[in-house]
Amino acid sequence: MKWKAAAAFSLAATSMSGAMCGQALAWGQEGHAVIAEIAQHRLNQNTYDTIEQLLRSHLKLQPPATVSLASVASWADDYRADSHKETSNWHFIDIPLATKPGDASASTTAYDPARDCKDNASFGVCLMRALPAQEQILADPAKSDEERWQALAFVIHLVGDLSQPLHCVERMDGSQGDQGGNTLTVSFNVYRPKPDGSTYRDLTTFHAVWDSSLILFKYYDWGKVALDIETDVIPHLPAMPAADQTPEKWLAECHGKAEEAYRALPKGTQIKSDNPHAVILDQAYFDQFSPVAVEQLALGGLHLAAVLNETLAVDK
Repeated sequence: MKWKAAAAFSLAATSMSGAMCGQALAWGQEGHAVIAEIAQHRLNQNTYDTIEQLLRSHLKLQPPATVSLASVASWADDYRADSHKETSNWHFIDIPLATKPGDASASTTAYDPARDCKDNASFGVCLMRALPAQEQILADPAKSDEERWQALAFVIHLVGDLSQPLHCVERMDGSQGDQGGNTLTVSFNVYRPKPDGSTYRDLTTFHAVWDSSLILFKYYDWGKVALDIETDVIPHLPAMPAADQTPEKWLAECHGKAEEAYRALPKGTQIKSDNPHAVILDQAYFDQFSPVAVEQLALGGLHLAAVLNETLAVDK
């Protein structure tokens, strides 16, 4: 599916101010909130009105009460954790990693639905099948408000997941996978900018570094992240041709970023490590990839706006 709404606007424009692989949350709550906030600024009037009606109906609110998309952007993670493991695989796509840590040569793996998006009776299908199914429910006015609200919450979250590089990859070693970087313990060693200048060290996972650390080390307030993206990132992104507005294109770009993220790990990094053998991610890694993570949030917001505007278009 292509999202026609995306073809008409420049990136700077706004219209309105297998078995379950055990992937962790894609982005932290803050990252999902940033993506939703960016998208909300770009909804057309019909889309905005429909979403407001669905949110009010679910929360039993009366006008003029409003609810932001950001406030429900992580609902899907809570739903999964609350005895709904059948949605677990909806949040990621395990495309095999092509490159090796420390390998200077660029390589990538194309998405293969038969390999990367198998149905699992316990944990569901991958994101690339779950997302269009939820869009279809959201677009159907014959569905109940509650069904459409739930689909809306899934769409908001899953489009965000599609921009997190470590939710678009899995490193394999024979039959063993790294669950999108969750089996790799790292020590995130960086220093805060002056005048603070203090050293920051966090023993975490490679996946969690991409979920949160690359963003939250620099910021305390997700609203400031969104503001900086609006002023400093989106105006400098290249235009998005209509032909590129497909989840398959976005997935390929997301996986490409994941290949870069793994390639920058120290040569010889194993598929699994734990304390006291954590892999060191230093200031150079942060300086290289923090801007990449922030840009992925920006793209996630733009993609989400395009999806919602097209899904709820009155002339479909």
